[in-house]
Amino acid sequence: MRDDSFEKFGRSFQNRVIQAALIDYKFFQQIILICKPVYFNSETHRVLWNIIVDYFVKYNSTPTYEVIRIELGNETNADIVESVKVLLKEIETNVNQIELNHTKDIAAQFCTNKEMEQAILDSVELLKSDKSDAIKGRIEEAMKHVHVIDTGHEYFDALEERTKLNPRKTIPTGFKLLDHIDYLEGGLAGGELGVIMAPTGGGKSFWLTAIGKGALDAGKNVVHYTFELSEINIGKRYDSAITGIPTKNLKENYDDVEKMLANYKGGKLIIKEFPTRSANIHKIKFHIDRLISSGFVPDLIILDYADLMRSTRAYEQRTWELEAIYEELRGYGMETKTPIWTASQTNRGGLDEDIIGLDKIADAYSKAMVTDFIMTFSRNLVEKGTNKGKLYIAKNRIGLDGKVFNVEFHPETAQIRILEMSDDAESDIIHNIKTDGGLDDLFTKFRDER
Repeated sequence: MRDDSFEKFGRSFQNRVIQAALIDYKFFQQIILICKPVYFNSETHRVLWNIIVDYFVKYNSTPTYEVIRIELGNETNADIVESVKVLLKEIETNVNQIELNHTKDIAAQFCTNKEMEQAILDSVELLKSDKSDAIKGRIEEAMKHVHVIDTGHEYFDALEERTKLNPRKTIPTGFKLLDHIDYLEGGLAGGELGVIMAPTGGGKSFWLTAIGKGALDAGKNVVHYTFELSEINIGKRYDSAITGIPTKNLKENYDDVEKMLANYKGGKLIIKEFPTRSANIHKIKFHIDRLISSGFVPDLIILDYADLMRSTRAYEQRTWELEAIYEELRGYGMETKTPIWTASQTNRGGLDEDIIGLDKIADAYSKAMVTDFIMTFSRNLVEKGTNKGKLYIAKNRIGLDGKVFNVEFHPETAQIRILEMSDDAESDIIHNIKTDGGLDDLFTKFRDER
């Protein structure tokens, strides 16, 4: 019986099949006709699955957890009701996106195989009964069930889906102004790629640490890859970011640091170092797979920084390789539904700019094409002496761009604050930003170089 059901995959797998059906409408559409209740080896799972399917048939949408609890009122067996409630709570509170993606693939393949297997067995019986004309229809029926066609978004019938549901599951940066609805709408979401751009020695690693700390504060798991600084140095920056104790004073305040870290209620952090230009997306995937196997599932991936990676293929020009690196990162983020933050260095022209535009991006304009969100950080000589700086939202597919913020930057404690700028000051700065025609001219330059 184990080969004819989900039993061989275990209880947790069956939980995730139901969980995926509730939160991924397209997946549920794919399997509703081929995932039979008998594939679940417990009555509790079967009852819950039937409630979901019945609701979908009636209302053409999947039920919420609260609706399921209401629908349980129609069940007469008190023991079943109680066990479904326990199962529902377990499913609702344990969401592991990367494991969900794997489960969906396995479940869809299993159900597809079983559907085609049954169609073949039925065809044999039809042949024995001298009903060979019906075989074609039976096979075609099975093929329709396993190849559900997504016809797209039914615009006039899907207002509720557009307004009530929020498909973006975001990971906050910890900066309220950035996470505001006008800009990041809560942070980057799965499959989105964000970049902090600054000159050499301009604070890129500090920004990535601050963003990692913001995710940790929200209880999210973070894996932070470093290709330039050591794991120890990055760890010390997190020590300072969390405790507020200057990095140079961590050792003499060891007991205080230890106590504050022990009492910290945030998520978990893994810092992994790779030598410069040695890591590619395959190495990152392999390491994350090992983390998942050990029970650590990252909610956010930080790469410090992507320009120091290498592609999975050899290219004659570094520009082409950088384009491939960013495309591979974006693809992996979409595949795993995990947001990724990285950094990029400006060209020499960025050293002298009060505000850095996209025309100062180093080596490959294509990085800007692939990325969802780019913010640039700049400090002139006066600002460096006063721990000040300016943050400019240069590109934003999620919300507004062209916004300038003041920044308080304290590298000794890895503390960063983003502050609003007066409208008049911001207007003057934006007016003076020199982008040589912006993206259009930049793309022309990139095309000509290619």
